[in-house]
Amino acid sequence: MKTAAPACERYLAEAAAAGLVEQARGHRYVVGVHEDPLSNERRLLVEYCDEELLTDLAWLTRLVEQARALEPAVAAVVVRAPGTVRLDDPWQRTISYVIHPADSADAASGAPAVPGVTVSPAETAQDEDRITEWLARAMVDGSADHGHTADPATAVPLARECLSDPDRFSYLARLGGTAVGHATLLCAAQDEVTGRRAVELVDILVELADRPRRGAVAAALTSAALAHAHRLDLPLLGHVVHPSAQSAADHGDRIVAALLTQGWNLDHVFWRRSLHPSR
Repeated sequence: MKTAAPACERYLAEAAAAGLVEQARGHRYVVGVHEDPLSNERRLLVEYCDEELLTDLAWLTRLVEQARALEPAVAAVVVRAPGTVRLDDPWQRTISYVIHPADSADAASGAPAVPGVTVSPAETAQDEDRITEWLARAMVDGSADHGHTADPATAVPLARECLSDPDRFSYLARLGGTAVGHATLLCAAQDEVTGRRAVELVDILVELADRPRRGAVAAALTSAALAHAHRLDLPLLGHVVHPSAQSAADHGDRIVAALLTQGWNLDHVFWRRSLHPSR
């Protein structure tokens, strides 16, 4: 049996104690039913597996059969895989996690100036209300990309819960004194599987109709987030949601490809296989 890194071994020991570790051909994987808090969709989630299993078509087929045998309410199988692994159709990417090293020159360079726009920490109750609204909207829009649009009444409490984290920090972009965008960070994030610490870029959103200026403001907010992570001597972890609609299937891939030219690395990907052809 392949030996995992020490942090993974700790995770695997805890998963085994919870009865979540199974084996296939001498390789381990952690599997259980997970309910998405936004859509309430139930999925068979493989949060960890020895990498050799990801090229084992018989094992992947067995996962689908296992999910179908569990209960009718399980709608999909979701597998976490390293960024170096790509699964074939009918598996689809749902979320790609990208990471930017803490010691890069980009992380220390600071935010580029955008005429008329300032980027500064969120401070007031009004700022918090605006960020809550934006974060809840991002959750609803992201769930729609996966084919299960969340109820805003569910998203708002989840957004507030995220913003109540003691290590949360938000930047606001202002144009003429009006907030037009935010970048929200969790500054003490830790990967449950690998144990790696990072600053997580939970969400970045800019509400401007002018596309070039919107892109410039988003770049300024991203740069502020990178500088923040650099000051903490931690990498910045972000994510890209991949739309499930066939017409937009390569949209997320294009975003990831662009990020890889800007100092980011592809860390890991969640792949999904629906048990229902229409979803």
